[in-house]
Amino acid sequence: MTDPDERLYAWALLARAALVSPAAVHASLAAHGPLDAAERIATDARDSRFGPLNREMAEQDLLRADRAGARLLTRDDPGWPSALADLDTIGAHAPIALWIRGPGQLNLLTERAVAVVGSRAATGYGEKVATHLATGLARHDWTVLSGGAFGVDAAAHQAALDAERPTVAVLPAGLHRLFPHGNAYLLARIEETGLLLSEYPPGVEPSRPTFSARNRIVAALAAGITVPEAGLRSGTANTVRWANKLHRPVTAVPGPIDSAASRGCHEFIRTGQATFAVDTQDVLDAITR
Repeated sequence: MTDPDERLYAWALLARAALVSPAAVHASLAAHGPLDAAERIATDARDSRFGPLNREMAEQDLLRADRAGARLLTRDDPGWPSALADLDTIGAHAPIALWIRGPGQLNLLTERAVAVVGSRAATGYGEKVATHLATGLARHDWTVLSGGAFGVDAAAHQAALDAERPTVAVLPAGLHRLFPHGNAYLLARIEETGLLLSEYPPGVEPSRPTFSARNRIVAALAAGITVPEAGLRSGTANTVRWANKLHRPVTAVPGPIDSAASRGCHEFIRTGQATFAVDTQDVLDAITR
């Protein structure tokens, strides 16, 4: 009988090691299982990315998580969502484990989830559309999933909370603090009934790569993606590309033809990356057809 703490420690070590070499960790995990794979990584003297330092870091990750009120959700946990495995089928790397805060059960919350994503510098129009769509989705018993950022993300999360539905935020940093700080109150409210999650251990700060990497998790966890507003250079385009690769339906809402804030949505529709949507029913029709 395996000690649960020993198994959790092994997963924490693998999750930490995967930040520097996901391919090697995935291969070792597939070949040897979590306990043996973790031991091999911790004693590997040939690869400078691995070795005893991984033991120390995994121990610190678990301690920091405990202090932050976070826990580690692993692939062998009943709450692990099977949808994440779709990332492996397209040659991407699904997260080894996820750090989470909140009472929600991720697999249940994401059985019926729609990602509402878009510009951080949203206009009043974009926030209004995000609120309208997220409210409709919540009232139809769909979980609103987003990234916890300013603008469209915040409006979508807030609408779900106002509809008294749990919502899920996928964050680009460790859960040792609520990021972004300006949304700390909103994120704390999300944590009360839903979930905050990250593939990054507590202590990891946000960076350009972590913002991009979290988009694949948003796309994989959702049954579909809807974009209320996004500019041409918005990071939302990265989430849309992941959704297209994963065959998740994408909808986008058009805006004023002279609004730079909606040019990304127009481009997604024009190029066939997304279909046209003006209300919640359009979003649901795209997902369920």
